[in-house]
Amino acid sequence: MMRTTRRRLLGYGVAFVPLCLMGGVSGPSWALTEKEKGCPPDFLAISAILTASPELNPIMAPRVWHALITKDDAFMARYRRLSDEMAAHRIRSWPDYEASGLSAQKEIHSIAVAVVGAWYLGRVGEVLPRSEINTPAFITYEGALMWRSTRDVTVIPTYARGGPGFWAEAPSSVKTD
Repeated sequence: MMRTTRRRLLGYGVAFVPLCLMGGVSGPSWALTEKEKGCPPDFLAISAILTASPELNPIMAPRVWHALITKDDAFMARYRRLSDEMAAHRIRSWPDYEASGLSAQKEIHSIAVAVVGAWYLGRVGEVLPRSEINTPAFITYEGALMWRSTRDVTVIPTYARGGPGFWAEAPSSVKTD
């Protein structure tokens, strides 16, 4: 009987790496298709218009896109409709969007709200207290646009100051029973 040692185990692990890199081991069945991996070329520009933030981080755009398509199977088709409508109305800024009447079209505006929400909150999906299923798709914490308006006076917390899920309950100063 062959004895398993740490050295032998490490050797098997090192030998396994090239197999993974060469495609010898297939990826998970839920992996994105090539089409889904990259965000559309106009996504960053449309995001900048909708958030009224021309200085959005272009490195973050694919992460935002991935989170949106992960949480909503129909998002790609819905986004194409928003993109087409914005192009048809020649929207180049937030005031153009407001003046176009697209915000009155519930279906179109819900897509715009999803895009803006992802950039501002740094996540896609609802945060449920102490939930391990249906968790939101995380994009960024420190890079979320919600911090920009008070960045000069707000210390961005890097940990849950009140413990896990502390934000789910209203503070005692706000509670109304």
